[in-house]
Amino acid sequence: MPDKIIRGITASPGIRIGKAFLFKGTKVVIPKYHITDAEIQGEIERFEDALAKTKKEIVGIQSQVARSLTKDLADIFTSHLMVLEDPMIEQKAIDQVRDEKKNVEWILNDISLELIKSLDSIEDDYLRERILDISDIHKRLIANLQEVEHTTLAKLDEEVIVFAAELTPSDTALLDRDNVLAFVTNAGGKTSHTAIIARALEIPAIVGTRNGTSNIKNGDRVIVDGVKGIILVNPTKDEIRDYVTQQQELLLLEHELSKLTHLPSVTLDDTEIKIFGNIELPEEMSQIQDHGAEGIGLYRSEFLFMDSFLSDEETQYQQYMKVVNFFYPASVTIRTIDVGGDKVYGFTEQYKERNPFLGCRAIRFSLANEDMFRTQLRAILRASHKKNVKLMFPMISTVEEIIWARKITNEIKDELRKEKKDFDENIQLGIMIEVPSAAINSELLAKYSDFFSVGTNDLVQYTLAVDRIGEQVAYLYNPVDLSVLKMLQLINESSIKKGVPVSVCGEIAGEPLYTMVLLGLGFRTLSMASTYMYPVKRIIRSVTIKECEELVDTLMNIETTSDADSYLQNYVREKFPNLVK
Repeated sequence: MPDKIIRGITASPGIRIGKAFLFKGTKVVIPKYHITDAEIQGEIERFEDALAKTKKEIVGIQSQVARSLTKDLADIFTSHLMVLEDPMIEQKAIDQVRDEKKNVEWILNDISLELIKSLDSIEDDYLRERILDISDIHKRLIANLQEVEHTTLAKLDEEVIVFAAELTPSDTALLDRDNVLAFVTNAGGKTSHTAIIARALEIPAIVGTRNGTSNIKNGDRVIVDGVKGIILVNPTKDEIRDYVTQQQELLLLEHELSKLTHLPSVTLDDTEIKIFGNIELPEEMSQIQDHGAEGIGLYRSEFLFMDSFLSDEETQYQQYMKVVNFFYPASVTIRTIDVGGDKVYGFTEQYKERNPFLGCRAIRFSLANEDMFRTQLRAILRASHKKNVKLMFPMISTVEEIIWARKITNEIKDELRKEKKDFDENIQLGIMIEVPSAAINSELLAKYSDFFSVGTNDLVQYTLAVDRIGEQVAYLYNPVDLSVLKMLQLINESSIKKGVPVSVCGEIAGEPLYTMVLLGLGFRTLSMASTYMYPVKRIIRSVTIKECEELVDTLMNIETTSDADSYLQNYVREKFPNLVK
């Protein structure tokens, strides 16, 4: 047995065996002292000098990433520059130095902690993971104020597996690609910028181990299993031998699956299944295209509202156009901002709610903030002029909401016509079905929708009344619960009856375990992260619709969720032992 097994979240898949290296990053000290009136101007100048130096460094990192990776990945650091160049933050720091007569490190630390605290309370993974970006900027700025040399992973003497409490995006972008076999961090998640860069570098990474680094010593022999999301510390010879075999099998499997990229996604009985990509950031475009996606089924727009809450129309338009141009003529479905009261509390206190999951979130938030909504609609409509854009509204729960949203959209169209600005007059307007009321009422909602997209993450959560990130009730969260299967069946039946196309863009669309279930329920369009496209396509090309329907019939006749889950897992693992663990 290994000394320890550490568990985390796979951010970038793969298996690596090597020596552990503990990386502590740049050590910054936050001195706290008061200054005199005569020292105020000097303190402000010291801040402005450090700010200018930090901007210069980030521009340098951005240029290096653009050369070694892609311009889109380099744009991650544009958001860092936006924070540094935000006049409100700069002025706030200067004002507090003057008013509170504290040294600038103390002031900046308080500002950063305040922002991190607001982000840490957010349920949305993507927005919460911007904490690492704030930490990156904060450390670099403080180090420059203290004139401390930055510690990096740019040059290493040997091959290692890096362990760190956290790796910032700049740490990851500058790491020694020849000698870093993999990395493991306590913090972070799948949608952090650090994880995105790791996937682009094709370096296996496990994040979110909480205190995983405390169980590691420099020089420990470790196995990083980026398939199961575990780390084995000081494994036995047998375990090393077994993982070497698994590593070889995984490389062979990846090579074989990659051959599917340009093959049609068609079942054995000639039923075409469309595979689209889900995208968090424009930086992920190349990966999605390289994995054979037919377009973008879900373009999440939340990142645009992170650095500047009311992101202006032109900024949004330019970001949308990156993706629209890249995938042209393939379609790109842009979802309007999907945040809730808890997710914007860091920006505006008025939306703090006792139960944000049932409060002013998604389309409700947009309709309650009509100026912001109109700005986003203008940007999306303008980006639709190439006629490959679809517009989607999140978490529609009533007919009134879709009528209202369409009315505002039509008013924006009138404005653009008067301004003689191009847009797609026939742009399709769709809705996400994520709550039971929308599923039950889907036949009526079809009257006002050009397409449906099923968000299974929330649909399971709301159908079963289970907080999907709540540890105490996590066992209840299961997509093969009979009630969920019946909801999905009802949505698909309404889609067929009313002639409204439907896709599934929630997590189960990319889970090989559920591929046959979705096909058996009648879904023919799936949208997912690039990581899952090859195995899902492999399953699609290896089954018939009839056997998928028979599987669903069996599941529908099993009374308990645990029995249905066991049956499904055994069935799929036996049929696809290399794809479903």
